[in-house]
Amino acid sequence: MSSGSSRDRLTMILILIIIIMGIEIVYLVIQNNKLRGIIEDPKKYFKTLSPDDMVPPFSAQDIFAGNISLNYTPGAPFSMLFWFSPTCTACEDNIGFWSEIFADTSFQEIRFLGMCAGTPEEAREFASENGLKFPIVGAQDPYLMETYKGNILPQTVLISPDGKIIRVWPGAVTERQRHEIIQVLSQLQP
Repeated sequence: MSSGSSRDRLTMILILIIIIMGIEIVYLVIQNNKLRGIIEDPKKYFKTLSPDDMVPPFSAQDIFAGNISLNYTPGAPFSMLFWFSPTCTACEDNIGFWSEIFADTSFQEIRFLGMCAGTPEEAREFASENGLKFPIVGAQDPYLMETYKGNILPQTVLISPDGKIIRVWPGAVTERQRHEIIQVLSQLQP
């Protein structure tokens, strides 16, 4: 075998490897752009709750103590749900804000509930690590996950006393959205 033909074969193999790597890089750039789009506007890619959707009442076990019943009747308070997962890093970005509005006494007429897309044990550990004080349920029930659209994490959901979705803020809450949420909650007060 001549050294020229083995060098030609090696050159062809290297060119082929470079072409394959180039195709893979282009594919990864496209995939990265799609993932960025999902993060920036999850509603384009996933079915989320929308204003005027109705959600059913439910009962669940609070990770801290006792049962929680989310019943929707004309005399019930507004409800604010915080969807999160112990493995979601974007969820951790919302924890400080969620804790802040839960602790704000001007919103005491609003019912706050954490909806953990994980087991009650995972939720308890996450709540302990992050100092969460609001009630939390481990929302593993597929019916609950489907009807309340727990497929986008994190998610902040405001529900009227009759079970109608008022607003949904999917994803990590931006500074502008924080102001918007506080303004919307302030307008709910008597």
